[in-house]
Amino acid sequence: MKKLKLFQKTYLFTMALMGVMIIISHTLLYMLLPTFYINKKQQDLSDISTQLIQQLESNNKDMSSKISKDFSNKYGINIALNIKNKNYVFEGIKQYDIYIKPESLDSESLIINNNVEFKDSENSSESIENKEGYFKVKNSSLFYKKNIKTLDGTSGSVKIVMDLQSFKEARSVVFMLLPYSIGISLIISLFASYIYAKKITKPIKEICNVTKDMKILKEDAYCDINTGDEIELLSHNINSLYNTLLDTIDSLKTEIENVSKSEKSKVDFLRSASHELKTPLMSIHIMLENMILNIGKYKNHDIYLPKCKESVLDLSNMVQEILDTSRLNTWNNNKEYEVVNLKNLLENMIEPYKIIAKSKHINMNIDYSNSLIINTDKILLNKVLSNIISNAVNYTDEGKYINIYFENNSLIIENECEPISKNHLEHIFDAFYRAEFDRNKNSGGNGLGLYIVKQILNSLDINYSFDSMENGMKFKITFKNEELI
Repeated sequence: MKKLKLFQKTYLFTMALMGVMIIISHTLLYMLLPTFYINKKQQDLSDISTQLIQQLESNNKDMSSKISKDFSNKYGINIALNIKNKNYVFEGIKQYDIYIKPESLDSESLIINNNVEFKDSENSSESIENKEGYFKVKNSSLFYKKNIKTLDGTSGSVKIVMDLQSFKEARSVVFMLLPYSIGISLIISLFASYIYAKKITKPIKEICNVTKDMKILKEDAYCDINTGDEIELLSHNINSLYNTLLDTIDSLKTEIENVSKSEKSKVDFLRSASHELKTPLMSIHIMLENMILNIGKYKNHDIYLPKCKESVLDLSNMVQEILDTSRLNTWNNNKEYEVVNLKNLLENMIEPYKIIAKSKHINMNIDYSNSLIINTDKILLNKVLSNIISNAVNYTDEGKYINIYFENNSLIIENECEPISKNHLEHIFDAFYRAEFDRNKNSGGNGLGLYIVKQILNSLDINYSFDSMENGMKFKITFKNEELI
């Protein structure tokens, strides 16, 4: 069986509900109409009786007949008045005998409206004195009786009858009209249900269509519902959820790209590391094998055993650098930010480099004025400064200078040496990269120092630059305003 759509379900349910309500309301109307009608008539009879008695008791007995007659004619009721043992009957519900000439009738029905005047016969009196105290009462009537006393002290009683005969006829007419009323009401409810179902389901259908676009991640998908109710709130929640989803997807794409770059960097690093390790290992292997076989110059063990030891130490240092580099991800994920005074940090770590510089007759000038206090990871920043100053000491010629100073939220380290060309500067931060003039490992360095510096500074989100000067190189670390204390 085919499932109904939301509009069809809403329309049928609303139509069924309105149909049940129409039938129940008409049934209750027909059943409760007599009760309401009788209660209304009883209330009217009570009000009329109260007014009549008030006027009878506020006037003399001579006015009683006139007052009763006026009330009888005005309200269409029958009144039986007893004054000083005399009974008077006033019939406000009158019946007339109407005589119509046959030739005056045509094919149409004859309707006698309220504008027709009737004249009582000459023999009819305004009141009927009834010594027995009886008067006409129809089967369906309301009756009221009350003892009175006129203004002049005359005692009497009044009986009031209100006819209900017309209600029976009205009720039968209502019963005949019920099918037509129910039918018309159902037809109206058909159109009303259609309009209601259309209005209710339209925003929901719009949301359904928009969510189809959201399903295929269409960027301009948006629920524009302005109903001022919970449906509008639902559309806003859907828009917010979709925007969050798009942001999450973008973040995941960025993360995937970063992970891909990181994995590629690791693969490149491992390849470079294996190549760098293979060269000294092969060198040590050749020297040891030749010494074992006493081939040529390698017979002199006193010369080549120290060289093997030196190569092993260089290899050990390189392995340590590689291990430190491999631990960069661990350091980055466990950064501990704290307040760091750069003056104190430099003073605590620079002493060994001062000794080396002094032995090479290098002038190291440090200016702590304008020093900075920042919020960063102290251990990682110490590693960065150690590598940069170590490179400056290693690559500065004897008798030259090294300047360390602060300027405009930046820490600057300058050293006098042969400037590095622009081509080499483009790769200077790559792992195991050394400039052409430094391809000889005996001059120091294995190409990992600046690679580690780049990785740490990027993880700390600190800007840096490494540029050539006229007579040397300048490394500049610039701290952002939000990092300053």
